[in-house]
Amino acid sequence: MLKNKINAIRLSALAVAVTGAMGATQAVAEVDVSASVSVSNLYLFRGIDLGNGRAMVSGDLIASMNGFYGGVWATSGDQAAGSEYDLFVGYGMEFDQISLDVSIINYNYPGMDSADQFGDFSEIFLNVGYGPFSFDYQANVADGSYGSADSEKAKAAGVSGFQYYAFNATFKQLTVTLGIADYNDYDEDNPIGGASDIAVGDVGTDYSHLDVSYAYNDNLTFTVSKITDQKQLEVSGDTTKYENRDEDPLVVVSYTLPIE
Repeated sequence: MLKNKINAIRLSALAVAVTGAMGATQAVAEVDVSASVSVSNLYLFRGIDLGNGRAMVSGDLIASMNGFYGGVWATSGDQAAGSEYDLFVGYGMEFDQISLDVSIINYNYPGMDSADQFGDFSEIFLNVGYGPFSFDYQANVADGSYGSADSEKAKAAGVSGFQYYAFNATFKQLTVTLGIADYNDYDEDNPIGGASDIAVGDVGTDYSHLDVSYAYNDNLTFTVSKITDQKQLEVSGDTTKYENRDEDPLVVVSYTLPIE
């Protein structure tokens, strides 16, 4: 899952390999490279099953040095857009009980011929943590061709003004996340881009979700995710439009294996 990938990024970003050289007062930083593969029964992303019930296989390769990091994450893809690979760069740091991480991620879908230009779908990620609590802020930074995007993720990352917030609390093996998706540049009275046949509900509506995850060990994680609220939009005065989201809780089992 992408969430597991992001957690792996943060952990890798803070892992700095230093070797002594040129005396006791000097050190040379080495590049730390890590990789992993994961399997999951669902492709869970921000409370939504992008695979429509299909299992997912993913993998990542990350290089980090002195808090800076970059890499690639690839997956078998969601049901709508097919295979996907994400490129990312960022910087993470930690002092006392406070952690800070900022990165830019570019989503790529090789099978989407009409929207496959590099940079079409990109977001900036910011994470601030204090002790067991953390806050995520994610926002679109590229005005992609959302009209050609079938993926829920691509739609969000290609819609100008899209923002996502997440409040996280981790206690030992248990993590609770409240996520909020905000398509704040659009209102319920106006179609997107002035096109009468594309209503705001076709691209996305504001919603929130609650995830509860239990890490059985370093490899195996169980997650229960539930949409807790979803905005309904009145379009043309007589039609209620909204994204087709799962009303029932989603249960996700994922297994991650580091590659040595």
